[in-house]
Amino acid sequence: MTVKNAFEGYLDHRRRLGMDQKTIASDKIILYGSFSHSISERELGSLKMTDIADVVVAGRAHGEYGPQRSVTTLRKFFKYLEDASVPIPFDWRDIEVPHVPRKINEYLTKEELIKVMESFDLSKLHGLRTRALCEILFATGMRISEAISLNKSDIDWEKMEAVVINAKNGDQQSVLFTDRALLWLRKYLNARTDDMPYLFVSGKGRLLDITARTYLRTHTAHLGINKHIKNHIFRKSFVTHLIQEGADPATVSQLARHRDVRTTLRYYAAINKERSKEIHTKIMNATLKKPKTGGGRNMAP
Repeated sequence: MTVKNAFEGYLDHRRRLGMDQKTIASDKIILYGSFSHSISERELGSLKMTDIADVVVAGRAHGEYGPQRSVTTLRKFFKYLEDASVPIPFDWRDIEVPHVPRKINEYLTKEELIKVMESFDLSKLHGLRTRALCEILFATGMRISEAISLNKSDIDWEKMEAVVINAKNGDQQSVLFTDRALLWLRKYLNARTDDMPYLFVSGKGRLLDITARTYLRTHTAHLGINKHIKNHIFRKSFVTHLIQEGADPATVSQLARHRDVRTTLRYYAAINKERSKEIHTKIMNATLKKPKTGGGRNMAP
């Protein structure tokens, strides 16, 4: 049995486990990408641990984090084979995931958030829609796929919350809105003339899709904010501002719906690093400043 003969069985297994379409699509890219360019034609029984290096090399075609994604997918793929009683030549647990430098915690400051929010043309429906969407993403910490999958009936206006399907694990979880976010959402909904059930719709009256991602990137390019402004930056800003205002890790982890509190703690580490730099600059710049004199008074004993 060659490696590629098990691809579709693995993908079907992931679907039956309830994995969302985005996750399955990502797995498929790796299977028919880095796997196909390295080990897909090999017999499972002939694989050696040293062949993992070929997967790592092929994974580089998928970007900076391609090797890590490829090896992580390979571990899950071999676990599936093991659970299906398909003989594999070595223990998938022994496969080491390549180290990838940690991403910078890029977020929008309060001033940058205001600048972005106030940049949309509210005389046009798509501008009002994007303003409402960005307000919702920042207020709730939702991922873009979670937000655009909501229907109007999913919003509990009285409790100021909604139940969403977590894009990472498929769990049903609550997200909380703010008065400000719901104000802009109501403005957008009141401006619509369609009767579609979706919370956010495209200009053609269909469920909003990938255009929500590309529009924001191109629209904010002229604002002079030297950051990658994509929809996910609002989620990062949501977590970062909670921490900066003193929220404890358990609360932030719950509000952000992180699967692992270690994800939350990485934000704390990044913010502590920023504060360390500020403290270093303040203290060390002042250390060698010439002390002020006592105004000419004779200070001799």
